[in-house]
Amino acid sequence: MKHIIGIFIGILSFIIPLVSFSSDFQQQQNPLYPFKSSIFLQEEFLGGSTASNSIGALGWSAANGTVGNLAGETNRYGIIRRDTSAVLGTVATLAINSGAGAATDPTVNHSIMFASRLNTNDANTTVRIGALNSPSISPPANGIFFEKLDADTNWFCVTRSGGVQTRTDSGIAVNTSLNNFSYTRNSSGVLFSINNTVVCTNTTNITTTFLNPSLHIVTSAAAAKTIDTDYAQIIFTGLTR
Repeated sequence: MKHIIGIFIGILSFIIPLVSFSSDFQQQQNPLYPFKSSIFLQEEFLGGSTASNSIGALGWSAANGTVGNLAGETNRYGIIRRDTSAVLGTVATLAINSGAGAATDPTVNHSIMFASRLNTNDANTTVRIGALNSPSISPPANGIFFEKLDADTNWFCVTRSGGVQTRTDSGIAVNTSLNNFSYTRNSSGVLFSINNTVVCTNTTNITTTFLNPSLHIVTSAAAAKTIDTDYAQIIFTGLTR
């Protein structure tokens, strides 16, 4: 009997790894795995033109002001510039689906990242970077974004729903360097990171309104304000479809 049990255990120890391997292999060979549950969008701003809805590989839109392509820099080969022009109150935008409809469901797990540089850090410049429901409106009624208002010297982390917001000081000073601004939405709330370090966690006033991955820059003086963006990334996970 012990001999038979030993043989049975030996057979099981051989079959179980095969079943596990077969399952993993089938998942890897399935053309929808894991893409059916995830979306990964990446923008290097190396293609397209400066025309609205044709910017970069993803066809970003731009409203107001001017759009320019900058010469590449070390490790950064495609840089798009948004310029308000010297018209007081101009809101210069860069967004996905700004005119056609929103692209981000803020109720599902996702993250958005922009590598951007504010070229004008003064008391007449407002900037928002993240996801806004109306990129050409300042402030938007709904959004998840980093914010610098005219008088701010630090970046603030904002979750805004129906005009009511939670605004948290990141403790990170505004500068004119290229920085990585990212947020991650999960079941706990929204985690905001600057240069890969979490600086805020907001758990209130998180909108359910669909949003546009976007940024905008606003001038409150008759002087041009500019923001450069090298890279953008949008990731959705845990989708059921």
